[in-house]
Amino acid sequence: MVQRVDPHPKPRPRFIEPMECQRVAKLPEGERWVYEPKQDGYRVIGVIDGGTAVLHSMSGLNYTGKYPHIAEALNWLKLRGAVFDGEVVALDESGRANFQELQSARLSRLPIVYYVFDVLHLQGRDLLDRPLSERREHLEELATRFSDPLRLNPSFKVPLPAFIEQVRRLQLEGIVAKRLDSIYVPGQESDRWRKHRFNQEDEFVIGGYVRGGRNFSSLVVGEYRGKDLYYVKRVAAGFTPHLREETFEALRGLETRKCPFVNLPEPNRSGHGLDAEKMRECVWLKPERKCELEFVERTKGGRLRHAEFRRLVG
Repeated sequence: MVQRVDPHPKPRPRFIEPMECQRVAKLPEGERWVYEPKQDGYRVIGVIDGGTAVLHSMSGLNYTGKYPHIAEALNWLKLRGAVFDGEVVALDESGRANFQELQSARLSRLPIVYYVFDVLHLQGRDLLDRPLSERREHLEELATRFSDPLRLNPSFKVPLPAFIEQVRRLQLEGIVAKRLDSIYVPGQESDRWRKHRFNQEDEFVIGGYVRGGRNFSSLVVGEYRGKDLYYVKRVAAGFTPHLREETFEALRGLETRKCPFVNLPEPNRSGHGLDAEKMRECVWLKPERKCELEFVERTKGGRLRHAEFRRLVG
């Protein structure tokens, strides 16, 4: 018996690598753009295939075990197949995302929700090559079935200045601008999606660097609390090749054997800590130079999140 092969098989729901936003200093305006509040959490791809829902991180890791209640809520949509793109966040009492609580989601008492902002596959059909406006129509229809922890990330077609004022007033992280005609390009950064964070900035003391190439891979920075210098961040972002070389030259002659930070070494529970082993890669400096950094927020322990180097001070 000859088995028939479908010459045009329908695509299956599967992990699709997320499309990334271009970070910009100024958001675009005009009739072709819509605006969404930028959520502060973990980007997650939700895949529904038959009676099974699986959550994936940006790199494809299985996150289902981290947020089983979200996978269960996706199953309750009773869809044969779908792929969603969105952000998992922990919401505080004011309805704002709290990234620190999300990092300890198993212990947090805050609600953990899934803000969905795109649908990439639906019932045997890929929507990647369809414009955002069409994908959004499908998503808003599906969202009529959503209940917590599933939420539709709001999208607004409004004058940008008014929206910025509202987002700032609510103390949200930032704004994502999306072209209505944008297709979805997996795994690539697109200038048809642009994001802007309303960051903070401050001056910090450079107390060392981590060796890398001909100069350094990251700066080790801190701040004085009283007479003691506390480590707050390793900064690798924000450097052009010229700026990196210029900064390295400015730090020459400050090398010292003694670590200037009173709170190092630290435990390496997250894999990103500056423990005794990683400190062997550091070159310590006399704390005589400062730099200006841009960052999203401080953690409860005073650390910086999403910090970028701007310039040397003095």
